[in-house]
Amino acid sequence: MRDAAENSGTETLLAEAADWDLFDVNARVGPSGVHGELALEKPGLLEEMDRFFIRHALVSHWAGEEYDPAVGNEALAREADERLTPAWAVLPNAELLEALAARKPKAVRITPGPTQHNFSLAKWGAGPMLEFLQDNAVLTLMVRNDIAWGEVASLLENFPRLRLVLLDTGYRADRYLFPLMDRFPNLYFDSATYLAHRQLESVVNERGAERILFGSRLPLFTPASSLGVLASARISDADRLAIAGGNLRRLLGLGASA
Repeated sequence: MRDAAENSGTETLLAEAADWDLFDVNARVGPSGVHGELALEKPGLLEEMDRFFIRHALVSHWAGEEYDPAVGNEALAREADERLTPAWAVLPNAELLEALAARKPKAVRITPGPTQHNFSLAKWGAGPMLEFLQDNAVLTLMVRNDIAWGEVASLLENFPRLRLVLLDTGYRADRYLFPLMDRFPNLYFDSATYLAHRQLESVVNERGAERILFGSRLPLFTPASSLGVLASARISDADRLAIAGGNLRRLLGLGASA
């Protein structure tokens, strides 16, 4: 009986998310050579989103991350869906940048790490690409492990209007993340792996909710983790809704869902 009661309580808690207009900032679609057993094609991704009341997601394509940005972007374009906003792939390459500009991007996911596309974010290495992203207010997603904390500071010093979202920040990030957020108003982070006990509500209470974006890390993680933390955090309803999707919609220039 106890297990049934606990499960019922969990389902009730998560079911509240149906009214939050959830918008996931951290999802991928398509086949993966590295994570093949976990990867999801569009129907499977939408099914998982439905299970956890996620109405929209900002998605990148595995092919753009693991293989070739141009191939990945073509595949992502074929996955067009009103619930999926593309986060395009790009490299510091004039031809790729021209192709990206033609797509009028709202968001990109860049992968500069040594095990990914392996490029420098210094002005001499990626200046034109970063200037384009900054000048066109393109939301720029990057996994935290792809960039050292000192490089985050250098990047935002060189490109202060770049709207940067650090993905997959963990519980040990705060002593780096908070000073950087205090200094750079265009730095954001997602909640997919921000799961330590009362960590989310602590940062909301100390610094506000405006720069936290709900993320799931689908298909590698279950959305239940970050969703459960958001649902149980002792924060105001307004802050919960902002994290759930309001902040991301504002950054993308989108209105609330009908």
